[in-house]
Amino acid sequence: MANTRIVAIWLAALVIGVALGYGLSVAVPYQLPTSTQTPTISLSADTVNAGEQYTATLTGFPANTEIYGWTVNENPPRMFSAGTTDEKGELELTANAPEIPGTWPLIACDKDQINWATATLNVT
Repeated sequence: MANTRIVAIWLAALVIGVALGYGLSVAVPYQLPTSTQTPTISLSADTVNAGEQYTATLTGFPANTEIYGWTVNENPPRMFSAGTTDEKGELELTANAPEIPGTWPLIACDKDQINWATATLNVT
């Protein structure tokens, strides 16, 4: 009799556990994150001569998103539209290095300023 009672309790617990698990899976479904990539800026060369052309490739941003660049060497810093990412979340930009040698930060973000990427360009 005691063994039957133990088996009945275990079966009831199993049924309740399965019902709770199913109910939770319906009420709060598991969702994969939309993007696991971290936005980055890759440069064609980390060091360039003053005025020389270079390419910056932005990756890891959401697809079809307008990207803004920042000039931080002005007071106050200025934000400008750099372009829109493709369906892979990538954007390639070509620019000329500043005419003044030094270390120049490159900063990009989306319109809502949620996704950010930075790089450093050395100008000689």
